[in-house]
Amino acid sequence: MTEKLDGKQYAVLVIMNTLGASIIFIPSIATIYGKENGWITLVLSIIVGSVIILLYNQVIKVLDGKAFFPAIESLLGKWFGTIMILLFTGFVFVNSSANLWSISDFVSLQILMGTPFEAISFMIIITTLIAIKYGIEVIGRTAELFFPFTMISAILLTLLVLKDADITNIQPIFQLNRTATIVGIIPILSITFLELVILIGISSFVNQQKSARKALLAGGITSGLILLIITFACIAVLGVGGTIHYTYPIYALGQRISIFHFFERVEILVAFIWFFTIFIKLCVSFYVLANGVSHLFKMKHYKALSVPLAFLLFLGSMLLVRNTLEAHTFINGSYSVLSITIGFLFPIIILLVHYIKKV
Repeated sequence: MTEKLDGKQYAVLVIMNTLGASIIFIPSIATIYGKENGWITLVLSIIVGSVIILLYNQVIKVLDGKAFFPAIESLLGKWFGTIMILLFTGFVFVNSSANLWSISDFVSLQILMGTPFEAISFMIIITTLIAIKYGIEVIGRTAELFFPFTMISAILLTLLVLKDADITNIQPIFQLNRTATIVGIIPILSITFLELVILIGISSFVNQQKSARKALLAGGITSGLILLIITFACIAVLGVGGTIHYTYPIYALGQRISIFHFFERVEILVAFIWFFTIFIKLCVSFYVLANGVSHLFKMKHYKALSVPLAFLLFLGSMLLVRNTLEAHTFINGSYSVLSITIGFLFPIIILLVHYIKKV
């Protein structure tokens, strides 16, 4: 049976994938660069990110509903196409390993303290393995089911901390650190909008390609606005120093909530939001990775390679980065380069070859 997604499910997957690990890391990254202008960095990122999404929509239009990996090989030729698919799947593998590390590190440090990182990582990757065995349609339906709860949690978190906001924490507005505010766009794009190139890998499963393009744009902008609001709240409530100091500023934001000294310690809302967004993101990335590798090895179905790939991701999560400091260095350094290469140059190459052949 052919798996299918509708436009709404695809939009939800876009939002979940954009939020993913970024909902935890972006407030501190944006503030490190822009200081009190960190939220302005997000505004600029959304503008640039929207242009990137329009670029991806052109790729989806060129692919015209064809399966992603066979279409790339057909368009670019056997050898060059294989090299590009190899680079793309390598990027997806690094992305998946990093996301697995992120969620495992967060759970081991903030929720299940004392539980070995390896045990948590293993349980998550096994759960993800089970999920992709059911296919992308089931993943899409699951994301659609949990999406309202995730959004309600995010809204509640923002509303409940508004009373602690101090507008002086975001002042002066764009008077200082202007260059750094603009430079901060690069690492933010690398872990948000540029990662949406992975979602092109499942665009062929959407019922109508026109709705897929609309969903990609709508989902990208929506998730960008959510990140903007959360970053603004972190800076306004925690201040520049607090947002930079905390490893997980949005989690610290949740710890600040106190209503009549009764309704307190609701940072579990943050854990709820992040766990489901990054889990769905990990499922989608793993699914695309399994399909890409199975195509390279000329296998009929991705499920045959899903188990060994799961163990490779488990190993990758332990070797890629060891702590949050290394994670920030990785995001601001080599990962940004890799993300720009695959997230920007890869679709540019596809479009150039397509238009050259058309002429």
